[in-house]
Amino acid sequence: MRPVRALILFALAAAIVTHVRPAQAQKPKSDVCPWCKNDPDTMHKAGVVSHGPMPIGPWTSTDLPAHLPAAQWIFLETEHIRWASSLPAIVIELAEQQRVEAELARLRTVLPGIPQKLKKLDPWLRLHLIAMKGEEFYARFEKLLAVTDDQFGGPRTDGAPFMGDGKYLGEKNKFEVVLHAARATHNQFTREFSGAQVTGDLRWHFPDHKMLVSIPCEDPDLKKDHWLFPHVVHDLSHLCLSAYKHFSYDPPTWIDEGVALAMEKEIEPRSTTNEGEEGSLNDRVAPGDWDAEVRKMIGRGRHKKVAELMYVKEIGDLDPDALYTCWSIARYWIDTRPAELSKFLAGVKGQLDDKGYPSGKDLPDLQRRLLKEICGWTPSGLDDEWKTWATRPLEPEKK
Repeated sequence: MRPVRALILFALAAAIVTHVRPAQAQKPKSDVCPWCKNDPDTMHKAGVVSHGPMPIGPWTSTDLPAHLPAAQWIFLETEHIRWASSLPAIVIELAEQQRVEAELARLRTVLPGIPQKLKKLDPWLRLHLIAMKGEEFYARFEKLLAVTDDQFGGPRTDGAPFMGDGKYLGEKNKFEVVLHAARATHNQFTREFSGAQVTGDLRWHFPDHKMLVSIPCEDPDLKKDHWLFPHVVHDLSHLCLSAYKHFSYDPPTWIDEGVALAMEKEIEPRSTTNEGEEGSLNDRVAPGDWDAEVRKMIGRGRHKKVAELMYVKEIGDLDPDALYTCWSIARYWIDTRPAELSKFLAGVKGQLDDKGYPSGKDLPDLQRRLLKEICGWTPSGLDDEWKTWATRPLEPEKK
């Protein structure tokens, strides 16, 4: 899969994987979580499957600290996602106290030993919160797709829609998220299995049918959970849609990125993850109000047409106006036609060839057919419906 926040694209067939020699192991620290105590009953109530050992990328949680020295690695596995984190403790800033306290209140229902009015989150509690929100997002994405867990992982039935080969939206293994406090360990980690060194996030599909994202959290914004988690959601959205009905081909770029931005901005409207090849789309200060930007864009005739977006193959080829358009169309579908959106996503990720195997052949034509079958639209018809919605009179509280 392609790297995010962009660096390079490369041919896997030509890549030479550089193996990282095991380095000196980190100083031993307790691997017992101070909050769930690694107690099976407490962990079960908290939705925690394990604190390790568990697979992580090309290694296991037992091996990873020796390859990637850090102050401390912590591992946490939930129902659908495995997490690895070297993030340090973090002070709860005054402006963040209300938000964090609301999250802690949800976590206290399953981990009642968490004190009130904490001033700092230790690495364990920090990861517990992120993992809790990760499962909440997974449920949100299943709602977006209009699916449930029990639709995946069963035997293929004649006449039934193809749902992939595994129970994790069609993949056989859980999703994995690796959060690095330092970019150096991210570089080493991604080079181990990709053969390339990237400075930004890397999303990857492993041969054993699992999807992973590695995220360097060294930049000032991603050091803070307020901005880190929406960024994680952006990546998870891409992984989940790619995994849907088995990762045999990439979903159409425009709707893939539009949905990822929509999911990210549901968490934090001001958060914007920029992606693309190195130099093609630099990180920039995003406008705070994307609704207003879309109105201005449409008024000036700068919006992109769906018929054009269907042919875009790389996220880096989407300029800012294209990103506004993709996000706004995804938002239009989510807010007004969620059932139609779920059918469209199922269609673009469920195409089979004559032999019954997943096929990404001629996705623009597939999208045209799906728009007509599901909504009665041509691509220009979707343009018109969306523009009418996007330029509707604002509700009083938004003026």
